[in-house]
Amino acid sequence: MKVFWASIEYKYKEDPIKKGGFVYVFVKANSETDAYGRITKEFQNLTLSISAIEFLTQYDKSIRWRNTNETKHYLDLYNSAKMSECCIFDTFYAYEHE
Repeated sequence: MKVFWASIEYKYKEDPIKKGGFVYVFVKANSETDAYGRITKEFQNLTLSISAIEFLTQYDKSIRWRNTNETKHYLDLYNSAKMSECCIFDTFYAYEHE
């Protein structure tokens, strides 16, 4: 199995007044299709709906971020996903209310 990551824009199903937000999610899966299915199921469990997927691709461990702390942070998320059957989420960022 491989580890995939995605940038997801989401909305709140039960509170339409809130604008939603975005989050990176990491998941171990056999393919992009499998990863997509796992991610959408997890969002349903969280009572969130996916409004857009910016990207969904296999994570490249050689990505270098702005600094070593960021690189370590995303490698930690990758490693957590590699050892888990669940989706591993980064920080959920919420858009400001209108």
